[in-house]
Amino acid sequence: MRLTTKEVQYLSLFGSVTGAFSKDCIVGRRTVVFVVSEGDMGQAIGKGGKNVKRLEEILGKKVELVEYSSDPAQFIKNVFSPANVEKVNVVERGGKKIAYVILDGKDRRALGRRLDAKVRLARALAARHFGIDNVVVA
Repeated sequence: MRLTTKEVQYLSLFGSVTGAFSKDCIVGRRTVVFVVSEGDMGQAIGKGGKNVKRLEEILGKKVELVEYSSDPAQFIKNVFSPANVEKVNVVERGGKKIAYVILDGKDRRALGRRLDAKVRLARALAARHFGIDNVVVA
């Protein structure tokens, strides 16, 4: 995984503001997504969300946090959080790894337009961290 200069700068800023460690970040036009080390989510968020709010003020972008997991299925569940993911199956077909995500019907509707963005994010992060070629919401 290669990081751009901007991503490295954002990771450094994240650490100095939150005191937590971030393994990765994806910088979008309006959003920055940080992948937080397992167990560091509380520290990353801060009391009452103060760290996230501070980062949003500094960066001028919406900040999202995803907790890392060494288990690919759990990691993908974390990307879709707070939606209830019933199951994630990672299978290999034709030499490619595909993760099938089954969302609770109510949560799928609640995500609405954000579902496409979550799927794109899950694809990018799953590819970067686990070599998963595709994420499909079934």
